[in-house]
Amino acid sequence: MTTKSSQDCSVAIGVNCFIRHNYHDHATVTMYSHLMSRASKIIVNDNTISCTDKNRGNSVENGRKHSGKGFMIRFPTKLHIVLSIAENDGFDDIVSWQAHGRCFSVRKKQEFVDKILSSYFGQSKIASFQRQLSMYGFLRLTQGPDRGCYYHELFLKHKLYLCQDITRTGVNGNVVKRRVDPKTEPDFYSMPFVAPDPELPEYLLPFIKKDERNEPNNGEGDSHITF
Repeated sequence: MTTKSSQDCSVAIGVNCFIRHNYHDHATVTMYSHLMSRASKIIVNDNTISCTDKNRGNSVENGRKHSGKGFMIRFPTKLHIVLSIAENDGFDDIVSWQAHGRCFSVRKKQEFVDKILSSYFGQSKIASFQRQLSMYGFLRLTQGPDRGCYYHELFLKHKLYLCQDITRTGVNGNVVKRRVDPKTEPDFYSMPFVAPDPELPEYLLPFIKKDERNEPNNGEGDSHITF
């Protein structure tokens, strides 16, 4: 089983084409099956699991990109953790997962900018956040109960580990405006709600770092993580 995204949102420069939603359901992927599917790329070293990002030539470990000054948590992983913090610390009225766990909603934009963007993402404008979403292949829904929400087929509640398979597909620069085709938008309420994974076999636990499990916030101060 592979979890590589097939989300199709390609666009030809200068062409007024449609955004095409081509959703593949990864909700049945568990951490165990995800690890097994990546076994050929995994290097077990000193009780950590790491792999090489061949596109950038950087060492990537548990969704973190290595820089000269240490590990930097990549945008999709950071966003997933922030959504968990919001739910556990009681500010999910500002930003939260939808009930099915397949997309998220920014419910109060100004409070999101003032309290979350500046603290966790080092940004001051919602447009910068939206640009990051676009560069990582997130799409916006335009109709139904999920109108205004953002999703990526590999960005699912309870499945933080899938974020490491979300690749940056866009580049900085001018953004080509694309028309929306609502007929292709996924209906998440017709799909099973995303459920937590079953517990991992005990022999695998030493190989999984805390931020890769389904418990990014244990109620003991993890919400004050500095990214």
